[in-house]
Amino acid sequence: MTTLLLLASISIFRMGGDIRVADAPNGAVLRTMGGDIVVTRAAGRVVAKTMGGNIDIRSLDGSADVATMGGEIHVSVDGRAPGHDLDLASMGGEIELTLPANFDGDITVELEEGDGNQGHRVISDFPLNVSTSTRWHWFGGRRVVQTATGRLGSGANHVRITTIGSDIVIRKK
Repeated sequence: MTTLLLLASISIFRMGGDIRVADAPNGAVLRTMGGDIVVTRAAGRVVAKTMGGNIDIRSLDGSADVATMGGEIHVSVDGRAPGHDLDLASMGGEIELTLPANFDGDITVELEEGDGNQGHRVISDFPLNVSTSTRWHWFGGRRVVQTATGRLGSGANHVRITTIGSDIVIRKK
């Protein structure tokens, strides 16, 4: 006789309020319309989205798709093996990503801000090539865009980070 054990990920959807998860060993899908999302430990794939709050994933051994309309993002990755693809996006908050010193990944970063809101930076403990360009929006005029790219190790994981009008910080553990 064969025993089949299915391990489900955590799913939480709220119209408002904070979401706090202590442990998501098989991933999680977490969405709230207006609150913070905090995950202490997670593995697998984590999707965390909020319309108006901060997102904090303190220990991740997996991949993440994280977005907020008006808050900060903090993610700390524990592993370096393939399976740590990260997509982090904020429409108006700082993003801080902490990676292992020996992380393997292709990193693409984009920080956009308007003429009157410049001075934010891409700050990285890892070597990245940073360039600045100008983009025009029909609704917002001239936008200054800082783009940073880099390949760490084999590039096995893909990291994409975007924000508008705030710093992007990539730390080394």
